[in-house]
Amino acid sequence: MKWAKLSLVAMAALSTMAYASDSLEDAFKNGKVTGDLRFVYTGGSKSDAVKETAPVNNVNVGSIAAELRYVTDNFKGFNLGLGFQSAHDLGFQKRDAVGSTDVESEDDARNSVSTTLLSEAYIKYTISKSDIMVGRQKIKTPLIMTSTAFALEDSFDAAVITVRELPETMIKLIYIQDWRMRYGNGSEAVGATQQDEHFEKGMYSLFFTNKSITGLNLDGQYLKTNENKMLYDAPIFIGVGGYDEYYLQAEYKLPINFPLSFAMTYAGADYDKGVKTAPVAGSSVPYAGGDSATLYGFKIATELSGVKFNLAYTTMDDEANFPGTFGHVPDVISYTDMLTNNSIFAGVDGYSIEALYGFSIPGFNSGLKYAHYTQSAKGYINSGKAMNLDGADEIDVDLTYAFSGSLKGLSTRLWAGYGTYDHPTGGTSTKDDDFLYARFYLSYKF
Repeated sequence: MKWAKLSLVAMAALSTMAYASDSLEDAFKNGKVTGDLRFVYTGGSKSDAVKETAPVNNVNVGSIAAELRYVTDNFKGFNLGLGFQSAHDLGFQKRDAVGSTDVESEDDARNSVSTTLLSEAYIKYTISKSDIMVGRQKIKTPLIMTSTAFALEDSFDAAVITVRELPETMIKLIYIQDWRMRYGNGSEAVGATQQDEHFEKGMYSLFFTNKSITGLNLDGQYLKTNENKMLYDAPIFIGVGGYDEYYLQAEYKLPINFPLSFAMTYAGADYDKGVKTAPVAGSSVPYAGGDSATLYGFKIATELSGVKFNLAYTTMDDEANFPGTFGHVPDVISYTDMLTNNSIFAGVDGYSIEALYGFSIPGFNSGLKYAHYTQSAKGYINSGKAMNLDGADEIDVDLTYAFSGSLKGLSTRLWAGYGTYDHPTGGTSTKDDDFLYARFYLSYKF
């Protein structure tokens, strides 16, 4: 299946119907325009824990972006969607990056892109409660997700069938031919994890979510790709041959007056050849760990006096790193994910506690989260010594506010984290290293 060919066929069919009915003109006239303006600033302190904090060590980057989307009104079940996004680097950084471990650099290529992209170009056909969308689009599922962390967003050239015919159930069938990264072909960003990824054999996935049992939410996903080349999605670099990945989460809210819920995640991956230790194609780069990875996550959630609490634990086996969520967002399914650190590396155990409170202020929410990590010696070796999280700690503050009234659509977010690391290079030093990192967002949606 080729998304481009399918798009052309669908467009031809739509054009044919145009000559049969004048209502196509109304579909375009009554189409809806939406968009948003974004400002993103990222700043990090300088730390000797280079591997643990790359690529945000010592960064000082600001950028602005605008995105404009247009979707036609429904015409015989069809909608056409187009979207463009453009970003500009504000030039805050005083020294550009010259290497992934250049701690003197102030640049982070993810947030210093100046380019214009076609972010969406799809045809959607709806029948009953279900639909099929073919073309360039954004995808939001646990194992495949468009990254929204920086000023520009990724897209996928894909075909997605969404089925909602079963009660309290949604199913998605996904085929991806290309991963269109946020950097753009004409940008100055270079490197293996910043170039568009084409799948000769395609990436296939099945996702479902079910709420048919009162109080119980189930969701799961399976992903498969079998490429004869390395796949780059930092921080895990998958060797030639591709991989299979699976995920299942169950969350149950107890039928009692007191708010209390339990959640569990099981996820794993089977690699054809394993995980590389560096994002470089070639036999000279060794593989790390085994050919499979397994992750378990547990979470307890409750609420006291208006404060929501989440207590979580994630454990990775010692065999290999976990690929995480495809699309520049590796730690989405981990309950113990933080701004800088996560639990997807071999042998890592993560523990976290989170408190969320709005202070009775409309549109405002605050989060305070603390996490502690340990990593086994075997896991550190099998991770390819990607980073040493044994004894690492991080505390995050996350503040969001959505304006109302005449400023409706305007929102802001400050997400900051402070982390400490034991023996960050795996050497004999007993000195801890610390790191402070923050992201500030200002956006307006219309």
